[in-house]
Amino acid sequence: MLLVALAVFFGACYILYLRTLQSKLVLFGREVSPAHQYAMAGAVSFPFFWLAGAGSAVFWVLGATLVVIGSHAAFHQIEAVDGEELQMEPV
Repeated sequence: MLLVALAVFFGACYILYLRTLQSKLVLFGREVSPAHQYAMAGAVSFPFFWLAGAGSAVFWVLGATLVVIGSHAAFHQIEAVDGEELQMEPV
């Protein structure tokens, strides 16, 4: 369902892109900018992303990334450095 929601969202963005090349969208007598059109497409798509479980997918991807980076940092060995570089000079 998430892939379908993403396909529909990107399809809508592509249709908006093609439409802005042909003519400008006028709503209630005002011209609607492409940025506002894309924002509206995102706002309409957001509930579908929520229902499809995009929040949990992002949570698991970020969690897995933090675990991998954290374990790499925990097991990373720092090279031995001479003591001269780490001493502070008096002011």
